[in-house]
Amino acid sequence: MRTVTVRVPAIDLSREMVAMRGWLDHNGYEPTRFDCGKSGDKVVLSVDFRTAAAAEAFARRFDGESRPPASGPGRFLPAAE
Repeated sequence: MRTVTVRVPAIDLSREMVAMRGWLDHNGYEPTRFDCGKSGDKVVLSVDFRTAAAAEAFARRFDGESRPPASGPGRFLPAAE
């Protein structure tokens, strides 16, 4: 399993979420987990995928970072910037 973290300006969240859903549907990918948090004026999305290929493709498309998932509560919160 892989986690992708994407940081989106809060003002663009709605537009980006629509784009993400459309991309996921078009490519036949289904995330296994989706969380969000806030860091300053950015919304931090954390999306888990079953396969590294799906995670890497999503990360490339939405300028995210792909990594093995962390464990424990609050894992989607970013480090202080």
